[in-house]
Amino acid sequence: MKQSQMNSLFKKYPVPMAIIVLLAIVAFVVVPQIQDALTPATATPLPNAASVTPGSATLMPGAVTLAPATGSLPAWLTVYFTDPNPPDNLGHGIDQYVQPVLDAAAQTIDVTSFDLNLPNLVNALANASKRGVKVRVVYDGTNGSLDVNNAASGNKPFDAIQTLKNANVGLVNGGRSSGLMHDKMIIVDSKILFMGSWNLSYNDSYRNNNNLLKITDPRLIANYQAKFNELFVDKHFGTHATVKIPNPSLVIDGVQVENYMAPEDNVMAKLVQSVQGAKKSVHYMIFTYTHADLSAAMIASSKAGVDVEGVIEDRGASEGALPALFCAKLPVKTDGNKYTMHHKVIIIDGQTVITGSFNFTKSADTENDDNVLVIHSAAVAALYEQEFQKIYGAGNVPAAANVKCTK
Repeated sequence: MKQSQMNSLFKKYPVPMAIIVLLAIVAFVVVPQIQDALTPATATPLPNAASVTPGSATLMPGAVTLAPATGSLPAWLTVYFTDPNPPDNLGHGIDQYVQPVLDAAAQTIDVTSFDLNLPNLVNALANASKRGVKVRVVYDGTNGSLDVNNAASGNKPFDAIQTLKNANVGLVNGGRSSGLMHDKMIIVDSKILFMGSWNLSYNDSYRNNNNLLKITDPRLIANYQAKFNELFVDKHFGTHATVKIPNPSLVIDGVQVENYMAPEDNVMAKLVQSVQGAKKSVHYMIFTYTHADLSAAMIASSKAGVDVEGVIEDRGASEGALPALFCAKLPVKTDGNKYTMHHKVIIIDGQTVITGSFNFTKSADTENDDNVLVIHSAAVAALYEQEFQKIYGAGNVPAAANVKCTK
C-alpha cells in the first residue's frame, strides 16, 4: 500500500478503526499469495481417481495418476488398481470405469465372471440387452457369488441371474463338480477388453485388492473372444477345452506380450520358467499359493542371489506354499487387508508383469478355466511394483510359532 493511501485511510477513520481496516487489507492481499507459494502443484484434490486415458494407470483414493519412471505406457493399455480403504465406499469403486463402456456398447457385450453380483453393472448389462445389444454371460452357478443384500442394492435382495434372465441376456452356467469357471473378462463391441483379477462383484470392487486391465489391441481381443466362444457356444470347460488362441505370442507397439489360457496351455510351467530366468528380483502378490514347483523355483532363485519376496492372502496361507518359503528364510508376508488380497501377480526383474485370473495352484493349472497375460514392459512393471510395495508394506510377517518347518 502506498504512503498516500495510508494517509487517506487514517484521515477517513479513527486510528483504531484504520488499523483494523489495514490489517484486513493485508490479510486479503498477502495471505493468498503466501498460500499459493506453499501449495504444491500436485495438491489439487482428486476425485475417486484421476481421469484416465489409454496408456495410463490409475490408483484409487489417496493416490495419483502414475507416470512410469521408465518409458511410457503402451497406448493400447490402461491399468487400474482398487484401494479398498476405506471399504464399502460406494460410488468410488473400480466399476465406475467399466460401467460407461457397458452403457456405450452398440452391438455386443460378452462377459465371463466367477462372482457376479454388483447391481449397477448387472443392471447395465440388462439395460444394454433391452436396448438391442447382444449380451452374453458365462458364470459359475455352483461356486460363484451371484446375489447381494446390502447398501449397493438398497439393502434389498438382488438376484443377478434372475435380473439378467428378465432382460433376455444369453446365459451359460459354467459351474461343475470339478474345476471352476474362473475367467474374468468383458469384451465390448470387439473393440475393448477388460481382464485381470477383478470380478463383477461387490467384494471385488469395494473390499478386495485387485487389478484390472483395459485393452484395445484387436489381436489380444481376438484371443479372449476365441476363449469366450468356446465357453459360451461350445460349452467346453476345464479339461474339455480344445481351442488354441490365435495370438499366443505377439509384439504390440514394440511391447512383447504372451497370452495363455488354462488348463490347455500348461500355464504353471511357464510361470516356473519365468521365475527361473529372473536375474535380479521376483515380487509376487497372490490370493492362493499352493503349487510346490513354483515355490521350489522361487527358493532356488533366492539361493542364487535373486531378491524374492511376496505377499499371500492371509486366508489359509499356512496350508500352502508359505511354510516352504518362510522356512527357507525368504521374505514372505500375509496380507493386511481384513477382507481379501485377490491379486494374482508376479513381477520379474522390474521388467515383466504376469497377471490375470490364474492362482498359483494345481487346480488352476489343470482344471480351472483361467487366463494369464505376460507383459514385457518396464513401464507397466513400475506400476505393478508400486502396488506391490503398498501391499507388502501393509502385510504381516508370519509368526514363527504358527509356521511348521520340517527339517
